[in-house]
Amino acid sequence: MKRIDRNKRRVASIAILALMHAGAVLAATSGGLPWDGPVQTLQNDLTGPVATGISVVAFLAAGAALVFGEELGGIAKKALFVVMGVAMIVLGNGFLSALGLSGAII
Repeated sequence: MKRIDRNKRRVASIAILALMHAGAVLAATSGGLPWDGPVQTLQNDLTGPVATGISVVAFLAAGAALVFGEELGGIAKKALFVVMGVAMIVLGNGFLSALGLSGAII
């Protein structure tokens, strides 16, 4: 019984110490993460005007190939679906912005 009480006190004291230092830990991370800059650059590159233009052309070409392609093999169809998926991902940002939706605001 004493052993259980001793363990409960230890756990409680560790929890109290962790809660006391939580504010200092959270305040120390306000500088941003080291990969924030490269991720922002990648996002700008993937959603910029050149990427949007390329994705529109790829989307239209893949759609036309699926509609007018008489005998496409299984691999060719899968490749066209991948192209259309990537084009939709790139165009998704502009589409959601047009609807008035945006990403997370921090």
